[in-house]
Amino acid sequence: MSQILSQDEIDALTQSAVRAAESSASDGQTGPNVIRYNFRRPDRVSKEQIHSLQFLHDRFARNVATSLSAYLRVMTELSVVSVEQFSYSEFLMSLTDPTAFYALGIPPFEELAALEINPAIAFAMVDRMVGGAGKSQPMTRAMTEIEQNVVDSVVKILLDALAETWRTIAKLTFNIKGRETRPQMLHVAAPNEIVIMVVFEVKIGDARGMMNLGIPASIVEASGAQFAKAGERHRRPPTDVERMWLHENLSRVPMSVTALLESRLSTRELLALSPGDVVSLGVSSKQAVDIRVGDNLKFQGWLTGEGGRLGVRIGHACDASGRAT
Repeated sequence: MSQILSQDEIDALTQSAVRAAESSASDGQTGPNVIRYNFRRPDRVSKEQIHSLQFLHDRFARNVATSLSAYLRVMTELSVVSVEQFSYSEFLMSLTDPTAFYALGIPPFEELAALEINPAIAFAMVDRMVGGAGKSQPMTRAMTEIEQNVVDSVVKILLDALAETWRTIAKLTFNIKGRETRPQMLHVAAPNEIVIMVVFEVKIGDARGMMNLGIPASIVEASGAQFAKAGERHRRPPTDVERMWLHENLSRVPMSVTALLESRLSTRELLALSPGDVVSLGVSSKQAVDIRVGDNLKFQGWLTGEGGRLGVRIGHACDASGRAT
């Protein structure tokens, strides 16, 4: 039969435990290591797998940046900011509202993933796709159906690149199962389900924003030891289609070409100038002049005339240090 302790016996046991702890501390002994553990959000993915996911999506960011630069015809950069595991409810709380939110199917798994593109980036994509400069404009409204259709084409490029990157781990395909402007209105996972949240920083021209990818932890668990080898693989080379996109689109970019002619005058001479005066540039027709493409020195050449117009004849190319090659 269990014995019920009196209050005096409970106090005696408590005091004995306190004295034992004080004695251990005075002797320099340390107690057992205690690690905090949240039973409401257990860590289902190991730190090694988190690091492998970081390497995996770093490669995805580099590869897809090339594809988006060609598709949007503007310099695009992606970089991984963080990779952490959260419950799906915490993942939702980190998103803006309204935003561009997608539920993603991942065959052969039944679970869904989630993709959120910050409005600053989503509207810049739309502006670029309809012929604008892709500038970021502060928008507080939800995207229209037409704007969502435009963003869908960019999302498909992201999903193709994501599937190709994950192919080194598992043969997955990603497709759009649903989309919403309010994340809470689209069911993706149970609130307590653990997801791996991969946060990207995206730059499209002058626009900058975040993109969040939520992957079910169960998919990472099912992939097992394959993640240990993920960081050992190298970045894939661009495909023939990507090379064609880059060549075709970059070939249409207008660049300024300038022959640099400099002359020096004293302040007294500058103040004495009047309309009709002729200023010598101090450059002989036999002297080589620098030719810049944009802000970079690319060639050296000589002044010439063609059809009554002043021109410059390309002599030789220059390397990054300005020396002739």
